Amino acid sequence: MARWFWKALTQIPLVVWTVLCVGPFVLIILLSFRNNADIFAHPLGIGGSYHTSNFSEAWQGPAGIAGMSTYLPNTVVAAAVTLVLSLTVGSTAAYFATKMSARARRLLLQLFLVGSVVPFVLIIIPMYQLYNALHGVNIPAAVGIAYGSLALPTTVLVMSAFYADFPQDLIDAAAVDGLGDFSTYVRVVLPLSKGALTGVSVLVLVYVWNETQLGVVLLQAATSQTVSVGVLGFQGEFTT
Repeated sequence: MARWFWKALTQIPLVVWTVLCVGPFVLIILLSFRNNADIFAHPLGIGGSYHTSNFSEAWQGPAGIAGMSTYLPNTVVAAAVTLVLSLTVGSTAAYFATKMSARARRLLLQLFLVGSVVPFVLIIIPMYQLYNALHGVNIPAAVGIAYGSLALPTTVLVMSAFYADFPQDLIDAAAVDGLGDFSTYVRVVLPLSKGALTGVSVLVLVYVWNETQLGVVLLQAATSQTVSVGVLGFQGEFTT
């Protein structure tokens, strides 16, 4: 009995921590069914009335504003272009950087490192001028190219660390079998890099999902906006 009591006692902090972590998500789900009056009247989401029409209104969007039915496909397009560009170019650059001399590789990685710390606000206006001149404003796929280029430093730095420890014996065995450097990269290295590529993909997707600064400038039309940009237009649209 005493053993059971002490075992249960040690689980209390875990239960409390779980409630603290899961509670906000449950609260968000409950409040998503409420109107503004019910949210203020029942801040814990218990009691009052529930409105499933909130979801259909958010999906279609309020009058004069696109909804999630438009924002989600735009986000998918931008994210797909970003992933293809950043993973293809970044992973390839990171691998072949390992073939360079130590000094050249260090300079290349330092260049990408500098690119990752440049203040974002410095490139917004030049980026808009470039896209406006090329008629790329309000095109999610075109904005995906910008996102992909901005995600390149992260991709190159992460993948370069992975390829630095890649087993050289596998590369030598591929060379003995007659494969060139690029064939070795495509047929041997890439299939064994799925874990690292998956991790980088998650980082890139999180970046695309959260990015708003450049999206607000380049995606001005409501029908071209991604989720992170489009939901800004919901502010004030459902208040009375």
